[in-house]
Amino acid sequence: MYVKESIFLLGVLKKVLLGIFVFLAILVQLCCSSSDDTQDPIPIPEETGFVSGTVKDEDGNLYPEAEVSLNIGNETSTAVTNSEGEFSIKAKSNGNHSLSLKLPLATEAVTSASVSVNIVENTESNVDFVIRPQAVTAHLNFGDVQLLEEIVDGDGNTPTASNEPLYAANIFDAPLGLLTAIKAPDEHHITLSEFKMAKGELMVHCNGDSATVHAMLEGMIPNGTYTFWLAYLNKTRKVGESIDFMNDFVNQTNPPIGASNGTENIAVADASGVIDVILEHNSCILTDELALVIPVLYHLNGKTFGGGHVPDPEEMVHMLAYFQ
Repeated sequence: MYVKESIFLLGVLKKVLLGIFVFLAILVQLCCSSSDDTQDPIPIPEETGFVSGTVKDEDGNLYPEAEVSLNIGNETSTAVTNSEGEFSIKAKSNGNHSLSLKLPLATEAVTSASVSVNIVENTESNVDFVIRPQAVTAHLNFGDVQLLEEIVDGDGNTPTASNEPLYAANIFDAPLGLLTAIKAPDEHHITLSEFKMAKGELMVHCNGDSATVHAMLEGMIPNGTYTFWLAYLNKTRKVGESIDFMNDFVNQTNPPIGASNGTENIAVADASGVIDVILEHNSCILTDELALVIPVLYHLNGKTFGGGHVPDPEEMVHMLAYFQ
């Protein structure tokens, strides 16, 4: 009898102990689960907003390849406008930013070129920049502005007397220093006083993937043939500052305004020496490079040579317009 009761009690004890073990296991699991629930959740990255807009002039002409920057603290995001003058910048963070336009060459801001914009999560902000082209003075290729002493007297020296006849010196083609008389189409020899009468301005407007160059010059050689070229520079140069022809130019041969074959960059002065012409080009030349000089070449014998190299004895630079 006592043996049976002992076996019975032992079985009950085993069941009780098993129950306690199961209860403790469940309790431990619940505690661990509760502890995990109190941990901080993994943060979800904030979705930033963006800003978009256009760059155009007062006439609605659109400017491609114009650089726009979005700044906050040490964070900077940049974009350039497309062929429609549009830009869009995804911000790196939300909050108040500064949005700035790098003005195209020879333009001024009508609206502010730097504005404050509040970037909000998943929200598009819109900013349109309006600019205005500026007329650029055409400088005489003489005196402080003269490149490589091209305009000389009959002895190859800098002319000083107003009635002195002028010559163009070879500066690129052999024989270097060869002097060619600068004559008008009527064959009279151009003097220093006649040469220095030239003055005027150039103005450039862009519109998408095109540009117009309005040349407004007077005092040029009457009935003289002139061409206009795009001398892109990889650094800015002040008017009259020395230009390194081997290292400062972007292109070894400067392209003509207009068609690459040089058939559209030609203008002929009228009998009074006036040139008032609009030339077309198939890109916005104000945003193509860091700086631009437009040389205005006089063709000594009235002939032009297309889009390639113009032989030294056939031309001289009369005017220079600096866009930078």
